[in-house]
Amino acid sequence: MKISEHAARTEALFGVRGEDIHKWIDGFFDHDGKDHAQHMAKQLDYDPFDHRRFRHCKEALGEAYREFGGRYTQQQIKDVFETHIKDDYEGYLPGRADFENGTFTAKYHDRTHSDSIEEVLDERELADYFDGLHQQEPSASHPLKHFSYRIVLPTIAAIILFITSIIYVIVPLVEDSMVEQKRQMLRELTSAAVSIVDSYVELEQQGVLSKESAQTKAALEIKTMRYGPENSDYFFITDMHPKMVMHPNRNDLTGQDLTHYSNDAQDDGPSVFVRMVQLVNESQQGFLEYQWQWKDDPTLTAPKMTYLEGIEEWDWIIGTGVYIEDVEQGIAKLENTMSRIFVVITIGLIALMSYVINQSRKSELKKKRAELALHEAKDRYRALVESSNEGYILEADGQVLFSNTRLRQLLGYQQDDLKSNTIWEKLFSTAPHNTKVIEHLLKLFKQQAEPGEFEAQLQTKQGQHIDIILTTSKIFLAEKLGHVVSFRPIVRKIYGTSVTPTSLLSSHADQTIVDHIQQANTHSEVVESLNQLADQIRYKIEVGTRPHHLRNLIGLTYDAAICRFIELTIADIGEPPVPFSFISFGSNARHDMTLFSDQDNAIVFETPDDSDLKSIRRYFLHLAEKVCALLNQAGYRYCDGLIMASNHQWCLSQQEWKQNFTDWIESATPDTILELNVFFDIRSTYGHATLVDGIQTHIQSVLAKQPEFLPIYSLNCLSYHVPLDSSGQLITEKYEGITSINLKDCLRPMEIFCRLYALHFDIREISTIERLRQLHTHDLFDAETLREMVYLFDHMWNLRFMNQLVEYTDLRKVNDVLAIDELTTVEQQNLKNVLSRMQQLEEWVKRDFG
Repeated sequence: MKISEHAARTEALFGVRGEDIHKWIDGFFDHDGKDHAQHMAKQLDYDPFDHRRFRHCKEALGEAYREFGGRYTQQQIKDVFETHIKDDYEGYLPGRADFENGTFTAKYHDRTHSDSIEEVLDERELADYFDGLHQQEPSASHPLKHFSYRIVLPTIAAIILFITSIIYVIVPLVEDSMVEQKRQMLRELTSAAVSIVDSYVELEQQGVLSKESAQTKAALEIKTMRYGPENSDYFFITDMHPKMVMHPNRNDLTGQDLTHYSNDAQDDGPSVFVRMVQLVNESQQGFLEYQWQWKDDPTLTAPKMTYLEGIEEWDWIIGTGVYIEDVEQGIAKLENTMSRIFVVITIGLIALMSYVINQSRKSELKKKRAELALHEAKDRYRALVESSNEGYILEADGQVLFSNTRLRQLLGYQQDDLKSNTIWEKLFSTAPHNTKVIEHLLKLFKQQAEPGEFEAQLQTKQGQHIDIILTTSKIFLAEKLGHVVSFRPIVRKIYGTSVTPTSLLSSHADQTIVDHIQQANTHSEVVESLNQLADQIRYKIEVGTRPHHLRNLIGLTYDAAICRFIELTIADIGEPPVPFSFISFGSNARHDMTLFSDQDNAIVFETPDDSDLKSIRRYFLHLAEKVCALLNQAGYRYCDGLIMASNHQWCLSQQEWKQNFTDWIESATPDTILELNVFFDIRSTYGHATLVDGIQTHIQSVLAKQPEFLPIYSLNCLSYHVPLDSSGQLITEKYEGITSINLKDCLRPMEIFCRLYALHFDIREISTIERLRQLHTHDLFDAETLREMVYLFDHMWNLRFMNQLVEYTDLRKVNDVLAIDELTTVEQQNLKNVLSRMQQLEEWVKRDFG
């Protein structure tokens, strides 16, 4: 729908056009978006509407409240927002997760995201499965009842459920709805009549009219009000005695005492008008059902539902009602219509069922064979992915049919490479003990040997060696014998984690990984190089590499991947229209990442003319969408808080970034700072670093004008405490029933402490260690304390890093929760000592900003 159509629809529904809200929802997605796709992305699967997921979802409602809160009420914003989204998505209000379920996932090579039955069943096998089916006819021994359990009974059950739902669910709901509509109508009509009387009450209170005159005029005006079929429905007025003030159809009752009035001989209870007074006395308004004269026939009575509302100033009761029989007639008419409809539908279902049964008999044999193929395919997948930390190959008749992702990551080969007939010669190194292993495999594939287990040495595509345990087992595929070959790296435990032997990688591989990334010609080559990082890190742990070097290797590799992804993407979509910088935030910027960090990033570009801003932003959103998707597929998952360059909120010109920081600092409170922590760790990863330098300089200029910001920020810093109580004991929590502490929470006080003082002293270094060194040069602490602070940070980061590797190696969900009981007594005491010394950070903050 066009913006004007959206606006017209919300105006018709809610009386508010909200055109600016509609434009905001569809921001950057105007009619020329397709032109942009044609000019900037001819060779890519680019959709110019990709970024709608950031505003076309229910999570964006909060952002809409903040954007338009000064112009509309929250209910108006909600009505316009939800109507727009539902109109675009056929009545559905999607969440961001709906846009992340594969629709917007980029592919870094042909096979990774095209897993289907063909990956397990190749063309030759599919021919074996289905060859000759046309020569076989369904057996005459299959009677109709063979289908009854699968087709006939479900269809009959569906018909029964349909009829039952109509009779016992839908019809009662419709009846209740119709009654409620009548009740709502009576409420609204009575409210209108009351408002008329209120206007005369006001005239009387203002002295414009006497009370008697005002009451007379009000009664006459109410008497003329009519509604309903043939304008036969009316309003009446009594007082609280009760006496009849006005009844348009019963002039004989006007002025009469109604205390004992009854037009129903069988009703021996209180008068209906007395019950009206009681209802108004109790709740001021409400519904009452009673017997009353049937329309204009004084000889007949019928049930009537009336709504009453009191006028306190004049002790009046205004009421109007409808005959229940009218409602029942409407319901009966609807039931008759629905009965005819579902009879037609039932006949149609029966006809459809007959056709399906006939077709099912013809295809029974083919379906059986297809089911057999799918069951065997499922068994193959199950055999290959039971353990994500082992590599698997599936073989039949000497041909490799499938290999799992872990093996491809381990070796650097792609699926097609591993299907080569010569792959066995490439997989194994020239180590002497491999000769026996290769001979065994060749005999096994010819059915001349039984499955077994061997120690072997593999050779990756990059020429590195990995010691593994090779295990083979039988599996039957398409009535043929095949084998599953598993490759399990030999590991051992060191300081709470699993590492590979020193033969895994050479010590000079650090730069090799970065070099391979920088020289990669395709996105998939970058990913292949990144797949080697985890094994290289494990090797470095084994040989005792210090945490600083581990962080440096992870950070440099991450930066190299970003830069190469950007370069390759720019080569696809064209040069950027203005200078820009790809920004890293948080741990990405500080190079304090682990192997399991997510991505926090953004884009800043040179501030253009306002006329060019929209098209320029669209280019960079397109670039960021590709880069963030590739990082996600390379293992750096999307940020849960959506702090990513692909989010339009964080793809901004330099001037917009400066304005953001100005607003954040000038309006800072302890609560808002919680959301801004990550933005004050900012570093240019790719592009024009001067743009980021300009932002940092601007931050300092705003801080100089807002000296109260740092004391407010210090309160945020002081809100994070190390988990130690006053007696020096660990403060733990239960996680899945295990006594634990959160290691990320232990690190956060030092990270925020360094960030606070970096802002205070205008330190442009981003990493925590470098900030500590800079703080030493500003005489915040002496050299001995510096060594101690570096040790504290390294120890906590290393403990967190090792714990994540343990979780990953043991096939558990990777997190920052450390089970205290898994530490030795000495390790627990050392942890307490480290956390105790980190408490000193709070004293410094209180001293300098308290």
